[in-house]
Amino acid sequence: MGATIRDVAKLAQVSPATVSRYFSGSTVVGDELSKKIESAAAQLDYTPHRTAVKRNQGVIMVLLPHLRLGYFSEVLREIIAQMTKYKYRVMILPTVQGDDSYKSFFKELYVRGVIYLDEDIDRDMLRYIRAKNIKVIMLGGYADESRCDYVHINDMAAAHDGMKYLLDLNHRDILILGDYPCHISSGKQRLEGCRQALREYSLAYDEDRMVEFCELSYEGGYRSMSKALQAGKHFTAVFAFSDETALGAISALAENGLRVPQDVSVLGFDGLSLSGQVVPKLTTICQPIYKMVEWTLNTLCNMEDKKQEGSMEYTLPYKLVERETCIRREEKTCI
Repeated sequence: MGATIRDVAKLAQVSPATVSRYFSGSTVVGDELSKKIESAAAQLDYTPHRTAVKRNQGVIMVLLPHLRLGYFSEVLREIIAQMTKYKYRVMILPTVQGDDSYKSFFKELYVRGVIYLDEDIDRDMLRYIRAKNIKVIMLGGYADESRCDYVHINDMAAAHDGMKYLLDLNHRDILILGDYPCHISSGKQRLEGCRQALREYSLAYDEDRMVEFCELSYEGGYRSMSKALQAGKHFTAVFAFSDETALGAISALAENGLRVPQDVSVLGFDGLSLSGQVVPKLTTICQPIYKMVEWTLNTLCNMEDKKQEGSMEYTLPYKLVERETCIRREEKTCI
């Protein structure tokens, strides 16, 4: 018969409850006690229950609905790259509305913290996670969950500066390719930033004429631009709320015989690595993805193991990077 928790506890000179807590990861066990327990378990060749996860093998859980968006993929790559600095592992958990199978993972694993990327995540899931006193951080969006921390840029100010940049290039007919706004999401913040810039130039905001809503993907940008051209919308510049959307729009423009930037200027958003690799290189508003991930992981992996009260917002600076897809409008240029 193999060793038991009681055997490990006796050799380590601690209580069986302490050994159980250590291997389940349910509460804090100090470094000195951890070493004693590990040493005793090794001497006795003790193997904990197969679903138990030791504290120094805890998990940072990343919740996301899919990987269709390049932004999600780039953030995830950065999380994986930076996790090598920490003693925890990263686990990616797809989220499906109405599916509560995720609960089994939180019961069986020692989840150190949770990162979520999609603003429209299931609120029941977040409430369940918070009820287990697991710290949650919204990365890259605007969290309307009052008990979540979040790290992001000022989306309203970034969109304001992006729209103003195009206006300063003498563009007045600007098509916006944005995601469907909801609650107080980043998409809604960006639309408001565009409105503010237009007001400063005494220009009207006409959503029906100026905005095409779509998924912020390459396919979404391609379809929305094709739809706008078929509808005969007039514009000299495009402000896409993601780099992928901008690239999809550029492809649709090219198929319709329009050149970027000679005929239409295009501005992206996010600063994905791909934006500097395409031809022409995309002018875009860069989010500091490395710094956003760094702050998130530092917060989750280095925080004290105690009840987390309240929420914290961390806003990082963005940067408009000028490349090759935006030029000053000449009066004769109009789609």
